[in-house]
Amino acid sequence: MSMVIRQISVIFTAAILLSACSERTPPDSRAAVTLPVYEQGDADNGAIIYQDACGQCHQLTPGLNKKGPQLMNIYGAKAAQLADYDYSEALKTSGWVWDAETLDPYIADVETAMPESKMLADPMPDASERADVIAYLSTLRAPDSADAQVDTTNQSNDQNNQNSNQHSQMSNDAVVISDVAAEKPAADFQ
Repeated sequence: MSMVIRQISVIFTAAILLSACSERTPPDSRAAVTLPVYEQGDADNGAIIYQDACGQCHQLTPGLNKKGPQLMNIYGAKAAQLADYDYSEALKTSGWVWDAETLDPYIADVETAMPESKMLADPMPDASERADVIAYLSTLRAPDSADAQVDTTNQSNDQNNQNSNQHSQMSNDAVVISDVAAEKPAADFQ
């Protein structure tokens, strides 16, 4: 019996040591957006395109990254800023600030804009769609984390409810999709 207790004790001690070694970086968030909303596109249409083209890899809750980093407060932020996401070396050393001038070519064709980027996305050749996505990204504004303590569980639930409400409101509006390839949503491009 004492042998079993000793083995359990060893396993328990090893589990504690391993958990201490595998601590995750605490959730990070960007400072509040200070740039004005980008008005050269339609943010409502950009939200729809974002869901189709970007939502699989990016989400909007600070501290909860997917394949790509969360994008809340991205507009006007320095590239590769979040400590809780592992960015490509190219993006870390780019010196970019995410605004219309940098987002447009990056969204248009990431492989051309930054060949060493980790982002895997189909090109978005339609300039009006890119402007709509940039307009949407410019509206993603959360309180400065220094001003408010963030509870990621409640914020995640609030964001999910907000996204659900926005989706149901937007889904009542008709969306016309053209048969012309250059005018189709980015998600349709292969």
